[in-house]
Amino acid sequence: MYHGKKVTLRALSPHDLTHIMDYVNDYETYSTFTDSAPRPKTEEFQAHWLKYSTREDMITFAIADKTTDQFLGTIQLRDIDHVSHRSFFSIILHPKARGKGYGTDALRLLLAFAFEELNLHKITLTVYQSNEGGRRLYEKCGFQYEGT
Repeated sequence: MYHGKKVTLRALSPHDLTHIMDYVNDYETYSTFTDSAPRPKTEEFQAHWLKYSTREDMITFAIADKTTDQFLGTIQLRDIDHVSHRSFFSIILHPKARGKGYGTDALRLLLAFAFEELNLHKITLTVYQSNEGGRRLYEKCGFQYEGT
């Protein structure tokens, strides 16, 4: 577990999957990370998502409110390459958790973990131009635009 000012990054629990499916089925959330329309997510999808998020080259944390442990979203490093010291990252926050500083706190914790504990040198991401909140978050935490 990693504790910030507002959030805790912790291991995912089976109970978190219900919350994850809630925001994956939310069009506004889904449209921030894909250009296809959301489809109802089944138990089969949940099992696939859980298997995907626990790959060897991926670390996924639940983002939880530090005080209440309420699930707020997920944040992950994926395609971790220990040879080139690089990784991609993604974050998805529940709509009710946005704009309150949870994302900033979670991302700062993840970056500290990635750079200090995993000895990574570069973290990258893909972000849609329409994801204004995400772009503000990434710039606030030191990400720089490299191109399209």
